[in-house]
Amino acid sequence: MSTDVQPRSSEQQQRTYGNWRVGRGAGLFGLGPAGTIAAFLVMVLAAAMIPVSALAALVTAVIGLLVLAPLAIRINGRTGFQVLNARIAWWLARARRHHVYVSGVASKVTAAHQLPGVLARSEVYEVETGRSGLVAVVVVPQSRHYTVTLRCAPEGMDLVDQAVIDARVSHLASWLAALSREPQLVQAQVTVETTPDPGTRLAAEVTATSRPAAPALALQVLDDVVRSYPAGSAAVDTRVSLTYTAPPGRSMSHEDVCREVAARLPHLHAGLTGATGAGIVPMSARSLAAVVRAAYDPDAALDLARDPQLTPDWTQAGPVATRESWDSYRHDSGVSRTWCMVEAPRGVVYSRLFARLTDPDPQLLRKRVTMIYRPYSPADAARLVEADKRDARFMAAKKPRPSARDLTDLAAADQAAQEEAIGAGVVRFTVLVTATVADDKQLDEATGIIRARAGEARLTIRPMYGCQAAGFAAGLPAGIVLPTHATIPF
Repeated sequence: MSTDVQPRSSEQQQRTYGNWRVGRGAGLFGLGPAGTIAAFLVMVLAAAMIPVSALAALVTAVIGLLVLAPLAIRINGRTGFQVLNARIAWWLARARRHHVYVSGVASKVTAAHQLPGVLARSEVYEVETGRSGLVAVVVVPQSRHYTVTLRCAPEGMDLVDQAVIDARVSHLASWLAALSREPQLVQAQVTVETTPDPGTRLAAEVTATSRPAAPALALQVLDDVVRSYPAGSAAVDTRVSLTYTAPPGRSMSHEDVCREVAARLPHLHAGLTGATGAGIVPMSARSLAAVVRAAYDPDAALDLARDPQLTPDWTQAGPVATRESWDSYRHDSGVSRTWCMVEAPRGVVYSRLFARLTDPDPQLLRKRVTMIYRPYSPADAARLVEADKRDARFMAAKKPRPSARDLTDLAAADQAAQEEAIGAGVVRFTVLVTATVADDKQLDEATGIIRARAGEARLTIRPMYGCQAAGFAAGLPAGIVLPTHATIPF
């Protein structure tokens, strides 16, 4: 007997990715481990009160039920207790007028236009590396975090063979796995920021690099190119930020830690080259200040593109005034809304999944898509995947007929444990999307655009209610690790 083997189509041969999962702690009644322990304590306490008084036991049980009920209720992935705490924190902040910020001559706090919120105490140090020149390191003193940012010029995926794209994704996966063995690394983030290009960037570059003694024909050609350059095109800026913490048990100044962080760049630079192509350079202090200044004041971006000498230093890169609302953030000449990922795409996906999410949208003044990675150390990763496997088995075994989602989650946990055992890295990740428009009236249109792009990426997102200012700052190249600055520690 013979069989004919049909050749596989290009769609079938394309590599797929996935196996993202949210760790779920085993517990009863949806309470999780801590809630289950608290429920047992309430039952034991109520039983202990029975010999004293039946009424006291009943009151203890009712009070315990009222306390545990918010832990069992889930609202968009968060417990009722977390939602209630977030609301109370927002109301208290508004009562103290912490949602309004004014700097400069109209401020009672500071005469400089320093950055607001979690970036108020941040500083920038420039370190000479010898190989890459001056490298800027952003220091956040309250969390002892040190961030260095690399500006990349990725080649994109147009007219690129699928095999080359798969190889780049493989290099990026290896680079992320290597981050788990990087000492004191806290977070890595990849940011793709798109803005409408007014056509001045090319003109500024030609003016800076042209020489009066150049041939007349060459100057005429360059002048024609600048005049015919489409002003409606988009500028795409890709950045990779690496955040470190100070070594424990060592008394080091900020300058010493910055030099140690900058010394690790060559190794990380080499690992990242295979994933992005070429054109990877560390950002200077002036470049960082220009990015932050343009983010808070989009109208200033045109002036900064025309004349880079107008870029202020870090202490003056902040906005004149900001006002945070429950679901938006007003800052100088722009209004922004930031969304965060709630659920990663289910099932398998292809390498071009996030292409539409990061593509330019001419209706928006600025769009910033940030993927944040927080790697686990190899030891923590091994414990985590084994705990996830046990919890997934418990969740599936406690039901007489486990659901398809329980079985899928169990298979994903087993696969993650197997891949970690052969050397794969484990990272926590999330996605932040910030859209900036000129006024509040355009926010609804921006919301529709971002939700449509997220839907194409099979990504579930929600606005960062009550923390828009912090979410906005987390997408900037300043190394803000959001859990470190959270006022609600869970």
